[in-house]
Amino acid sequence: MILDIFLSPRNYFLRLKETPFFVIPLIIILLFAAIQAYVANRYTDVSQIIKRMEERGAPPEQIERVEEFFKKPTRLIISLVSALIVTLIFLLIITLIFNFSLSLLGIEGNFKKTFAIVCGASLVSAFGSLVRSLIIILRRSPFVTTSLALISPKEKGLLFPFLSRFDFFIIWQMILVAFGLKIVFDIKGNKTYYLVFGIWLCWIVISTFLFRGPQRF
Repeated sequence: MILDIFLSPRNYFLRLKETPFFVIPLIIILLFAAIQAYVANRYTDVSQIIKRMEERGAPPEQIERVEEFFKKPTRLIISLVSALIVTLIFLLIITLIFNFSLSLLGIEGNFKKTFAIVCGASLVSAFGSLVRSLIIILRRSPFVTTSLALISPKEKGLLFPFLSRFDFFIIWQMILVAFGLKIVFDIKGNKTYYLVFGIWLCWIVISTFLFRGPQRF
């Protein structure tokens, strides 16, 4: 059933239309997020992080806070808990946004169904977390990306953080969210694709200027 999101997304979302299940997908998503956080923490070299921050022109006080954090014996636990909380909050926020935005299409939203769609589509991102974890292990470095930032020659400026938001797994996820909304809420045409990708592109532009560093989402 879970694999249908990869093999037969139409069947997956048709089942959601009848029974909006999300518990198992959510557990898988959180588990894979924690795995990536653990692996990244395992192969993190604080000197590499400081060097990259200095290259980006980070203020000294920010660098000092990072150094202090990595000296804490509880940093692994903090990283794992943070990964779980951030992932859950992200899923809830984008569910609220997409569910509310359905009114723009003249559709009455349903939070439980929309959350089930988002969690189902996010299984793709969970798979992306697994892929990145394997790359981190192979490269023995947490600085990996599965985005268009791969073609960026350097990390300075706005180009790198902008391209890093075009993660291949996130693009796949957004396609599935749009498709899921279309199927579950019986929306004709391509309106859900315009809605989802319009919101996503707005977020990319805004977050690029507000948060200069590369992001997972």
